[in-house]
Amino acid sequence: MSIYTFYCRKSDGAAPSFEAYELDGDQAAAAQAAVLLEQHMSACQVEVYDKDRPVLTRSRTRAGAGA
Repeated sequence: MSIYTFYCRKSDGAAPSFEAYELDGDQAAAAQAAVLLEQHMSACQVEVYDKDRPVLTRSRTRAGAGA
């Protein structure tokens, strides 16, 4: 298990806050990123890190669903 940090970015690139979750791998982190995009409608993307390692960036689709 690792602690993943999620930054929900607005269209101007700002990440006014972050969330951290202890998850069982990168696949679980990808699923959590999709959930956060649904919960934070002002976010256009979510960046995910495992400590200093960039894991993924998930962007919102035009329809508003996580990509």
